[in-house]
Amino acid sequence: MAECLKDRESSVLLSTSLASAQAFSEGLFAPESALLVVIDIQERLLPIMSSAKEVVAKSNMLLRGASALQIPILVTEQYPKGLGRTDKSVLFEPVDTLLESIQENTPDLTPRARLLEKVSFSIFGDEKIVHEIATLGVDTLLVCGIESHVCVLQSTLHALKLGLNVWVANDALSSRDEKNHHNALALMAKSGANVANTESLLFGAMRDSKHPSFKTISALVK
Repeated sequence: MAECLKDRESSVLLSTSLASAQAFSEGLFAPESALLVVIDIQERLLPIMSSAKEVVAKSNMLLRGASALQIPILVTEQYPKGLGRTDKSVLFEPVDTLLESIQENTPDLTPRARLLEKVSFSIFGDEKIVHEIATLGVDTLLVCGIESHVCVLQSTLHALKLGLNVWVANDALSSRDEKNHHNALALMAKSGANVANTESLLFGAMRDSKHPSFKTISALVK
């Protein structure tokens, strides 16, 4: 009798496990409903950031990865008249071409990329940016940029309040002061943001190595 009960329990556990496994039809998030947001990596801000070189390297990795995964891209600039435009070190082909084309109003670009200015710290304090995100209909934001404890923090907390799923790339963020950076990461995580590294986010957009972008992503992280 005990053996029969044990076999029945094992069968139920196996069935439950298989049913759960079938629910994992994607990685950490669905790339088709995600948006990469690159916040304010600008000419006069970047040089004074802690770990500036790493922020550029990881942001470029995210940009290239998003392009390969067909994830739309939103690049923001905080008061560019005073803080300069997006630093050229973080723009690469084809994103550089995409941004230039957007400024020239060239339609039908894939993946979709937008460059929008703002004066509010949070991206959600700007009507044009809010409209862009709403138009895309995404439910997940992948976030990188500067500064962690100001624009990135406010944007992330506001996104969470709006019910969006947020993945923050902790190695593609920075502040002038590392203590402020780490404090912001802790606050975002405590508030419900997913704090991960760039590689986790790129591989997280795929379920397995059969994904068509797997080889491209693997090459990026080597």
